[in-house]
Amino acid sequence: MQRFSAWKLVGITALCALTSTLPALHAAGSYPTRPIQVIVPYAPGGTTDLAGRIVAKAMGEALGQPAVVENKPGAAGSVGVAQALRAAPDGYTMAVSGVSSTMIHDLLGRKLPYDPKTDLHAVAYLGSSGMVVITSSDSAYKTLQDVIDASKAKPGSVSFGSAGNVSPGHMASEYLASMAKIEMTHVPYTGDSALMSDLVSGRIDIATVGIASVFSHIKAGSIRTLAITSAERFSTFPEIPTVAEAGQLTGYEADIWNLLVLPKGTASEIDQKLNATINQLMRTDEVKNSMLQIGFTARDMELADIQTFIQTERAKWGKVIKESNISLE
Repeated sequence: MQRFSAWKLVGITALCALTSTLPALHAAGSYPTRPIQVIVPYAPGGTTDLAGRIVAKAMGEALGQPAVVENKPGAAGSVGVAQALRAAPDGYTMAVSGVSSTMIHDLLGRKLPYDPKTDLHAVAYLGSSGMVVITSSDSAYKTLQDVIDASKAKPGSVSFGSAGNVSPGHMASEYLASMAKIEMTHVPYTGDSALMSDLVSGRIDIATVGIASVFSHIKAGSIRTLAITSAERFSTFPEIPTVAEAGQLTGYEADIWNLLVLPKGTASEIDQKLNATINQLMRTDEVKNSMLQIGFTARDMELADIQTFIQTERAKWGKVIKESNISLE
């Protein structure tokens, strides 16, 4: 009787465990059955917002349920990302996370409402956008190599502008300086407007900005574009060399990129479905062309490759921060 009771207890325990798992498995299999919330952690109108909306619209159509974008700006993206990561891990709340909220601020020691290394659960790569190194149209610097040579001849003599301290443009420029073994003087701004005014008037020598923000300037020839920070040339402006080419800096790459992140604990079936869906969308002409219009290149990435990508990027930017003595101040 005792042996029978023990086995009976084991069976009941196993049955309870299986029963408790069934709703989650069923939910993952039929996912989604209601609208999905996609949090964009920046104000409306920026390239991250536009890229997020392109993906959300296409994803909603592919999954048969609307993907509704909610803008939740603050603290360089960490406020919106934190809100998504606090949600139930059921696949119905997710966020767009860029390099700052994924790793830069954590590497700089900023206290965040989540731990990017353990709480941030990335399921899809949402494309990337290069930045461009620019100067005024009448600048003495005709090429990126001219900038590097001038900086080597007189360290600190070349000034570079960015949209703010530890902004993507600042980080990309410091990475360039680190690889080229040069010193330049950083001039941070609070946005691109004042920066462009000072660049065109010659108050600063060069700047690194998102390519979409200077589309009209490039087409009009009102600025000189020295290089693009991506690993490959941008198809819209194939005449612009990469930093690796123009500066003879093999391996240089500094893109603005976005990931789709969910709370940890989300069912693997949901992860796989979202990853497969978005990868398929990234290969369609509609998404590719929409992304190109805002300066982004659509690119698919498998789940395992996303984790490798994050680790590689984290190691790269951690090294840049250390070598360049970058801080939040």
